[in-house]
Amino acid sequence: MGPSECNKQDKVETCHSWSTNTTQQIDLALNIFFMVYFFIRFIAASDKLWFMLELYSFVDYFTIPPSFISIYLGRTWIGLRFLRALRLMSVPDILQYLNVLKTSSSIRLAQLVSIVISVWLTAAGIIHLLENSGDPLSFSNPHDLTYWECVYFLIVTMSTVGYGDIYCETSLGRGFIVLFILVGLVRSFLYVYIFTCNMPLLFSNVKKW
Repeated sequence: MGPSECNKQDKVETCHSWSTNTTQQIDLALNIFFMVYFFIRFIAASDKLWFMLELYSFVDYFTIPPSFISIYLGRTWIGLRFLRALRLMSVPDILQYLNVLKTSSSIRLAQLVSIVISVWLTAAGIIHLLENSGDPLSFSNPHDLTYWECVYFLIVTMSTVGYGDIYCETSLGRGFIVLFILVGLVRSFLYVYIFTCNMPLLFSNVKKW
């Protein structure tokens, strides 16, 4: 793919040098941090094999190397950066470590919220990638959507409002959103059930003044 062809797909790939691209520089700094953090966790892990197969390790596999490859090639691909949203699922552990979350019900509630938000943001990233790339083989039908438009689209879709102002045009995008809705509905009912069951326990720990 030559520079002229690359520039035609600004939403998917750009050919700007990383030295003049502020976004890519920030992304590089984050990836250096996560790479160092990865090696620290690897050294501290008691089971190296299990560590290599856990979720956050796969997030690092798909987000860190592309950043350095893009510098070498002089191109920036939209890539799988959105997978970093899955790291939000570790927020409850951090809050628990900082002694912010003290009760089991508040921990479960925080875990529930973090899972919903991280999956929602990750799914928006998948839609963003699929729609802007177009369908395979020809890639001739890209749908120009920003990431935040995809976030908004998922909110409207999952809330069953469905304004219709934003929608998927590619076959892959439509297929993914159908699958996401089916799985999301089941998980939503499950989360509502868990949340409802934990509400009495959550408020029972609130001090009465």
